[in-house]
Amino acid sequence: MNYFGVYHSDYSRTGSARFGGGFCDAPCMTKGHMSLCARDVATKGDVIAMARGRVRNRAALASQLGLEPDAGASQVVLAAYQKWGEDYPARVEGPAATCVMDSAADRLVLSRDRMGEQPVFYALKPGSAAFADHPDSLLRSMSVEPVADADCLRELFGLGPARSPGRTFYRDMRMLEPGCALVICENRARVDRYFRIEDAPHEEGEKATVERVRALLEAAVSEIAGLKPAVMLSGGLDSTALTALLRRRMDVVRSFSVDYMDNDRDFHPTDFRPEADAPYVRLAVGALGTQHRFVTLDAPGLLRGLGRAMSLRGFPGMADIDVSLMLLSQEIARFDGAVVSGECGDEVFGGYPWFASDAPLEGFPWSGSLKLREMLLRPEIREKLKLSEYVRDTFEARRREADPGADYAPGERRLRTMQRLCFQYFMPNLQERAVRMCAGAGIDVLTPLCDDRLVEYVYNVPWEMKRMGGQEKGLFRAAVSDLLPEKLLRRKKSPYPKTCSPQFAELTRQLTARLLSEGEAPIFDLIDRAAVEAIAQSDLNPEDTPWFGQLMAGAQLLGYLWQVNRWLMERSVTIRL
Repeated sequence: MNYFGVYHSDYSRTGSARFGGGFCDAPCMTKGHMSLCARDVATKGDVIAMARGRVRNRAALASQLGLEPDAGASQVVLAAYQKWGEDYPARVEGPAATCVMDSAADRLVLSRDRMGEQPVFYALKPGSAAFADHPDSLLRSMSVEPVADADCLRELFGLGPARSPGRTFYRDMRMLEPGCALVICENRARVDRYFRIEDAPHEEGEKATVERVRALLEAAVSEIAGLKPAVMLSGGLDSTALTALLRRRMDVVRSFSVDYMDNDRDFHPTDFRPEADAPYVRLAVGALGTQHRFVTLDAPGLLRGLGRAMSLRGFPGMADIDVSLMLLSQEIARFDGAVVSGECGDEVFGGYPWFASDAPLEGFPWSGSLKLREMLLRPEIREKLKLSEYVRDTFEARRREADPGADYAPGERRLRTMQRLCFQYFMPNLQERAVRMCAGAGIDVLTPLCDDRLVEYVYNVPWEMKRMGGQEKGLFRAAVSDLLPEKLLRRKKSPYPKTCSPQFAELTRQLTARLLSEGEAPIFDLIDRAAVEAIAQSDLNPEDTPWFGQLMAGAQLLGYLWQVNRWLMERSVTIRL
């Protein structure tokens, strides 16, 4: 992992030996009762500082703080803390997690970036705190016991693989929310929010709005072009537009796409996925002149990767949807150390089906069938968890928080509320997927479409303007209209490509049959064997087995349950209801 740290009021109870267990492979630095393991740190006197990720305004801050222009991000964070104290996180821009440990002041400041691109987990105990970029680091260091209580199970089966903001599937482990900082001083801990997207009037007309969006896109891409990244190119609007912008800044752009063995035979159009990607990828490659590689995956390879993908997240995830990105990332890593993804474009510009629906907001539209989720549980667990009540109450509480108020017309109010909920629940799951699967291959994923400046601006653009031209993401299409051939510019939204292979469905049935035959499989303390067996023996029709979003149904549901069992077993999770 990239970093692990511990704060303790009694250093003798911590001891440097705690850092020799192999759970973090970065060097360790200790100041008094505080220790930090990280690859890049800066220190001065009793202060240790760290930045993980990309500080967008590093050079500007270095100049403002009187540092050399090439000062590292950790040096800049240390100097920022010395000048602004606990308030420094608000001055740091870009996808970077930061930490400052000040032994003399008995203070820890731990911050997560504004859009939540960098994961930050932490655990608090009386007189101590531990934090890391991966949940398994906290488990291996014995900073947290692997205990799941009733609310953890409600999240796991009622909302999973998504999680409520700040939550994990462990009782005593939290995840720092985007735009927040954990501050501990003299054994008192609090979480401060230093950034939030605020509702504000939008006073620019269509032309100025399109120009502003284009300028923000140009700025976001320009700031990463120097890293010479590759691109994940699906032939969809988001990835193709980003590739076109990069191509204007780089002599050579390597692009990669994922496809599946016999997909030309197995693919069948649906309302959500009307067309295969490959023809559009070829069109984009021809128009933009990238050096392209198709990465073709097969069903056995997807099945073999389920355990590894779960471990990369540290939690059950999106089954083969994660695995395919993991395998694609491994191929990209053979050539490049960073890759651009079009992730978050649909959340920011409104590409998902639920943004086009006029139905009242009555629940999370991506969470699948609550009836199905409840039916899977053993009767006594179902009675204790009361999933429907938990999900309903969670949704209502979050909906009220997200509601911009009666100053907005009903349609605009509903869509703004939906977008905030999407930012809180749906987008973080996909961000975690992208970051973890790429990190597992040793590459950084760059997501310019969730640049906070762009997100903040577009959020306040009226939805009528977001749908400019009567098409989803019309504003985005207008902003990049000169970059793409018309066929690519007008392509209908199509989700990340998942396998349509009947072989994969059959392999997940076999995997589930083996799981059912295991007498000690811990998941069956929670879920009903007969219900799982009935699903495995069905035709796995996505309409009958919706689990999460547009991609997780049928075989993916079985893969998720397998990952849940693997997570429970490998991490020796204790259930306490």
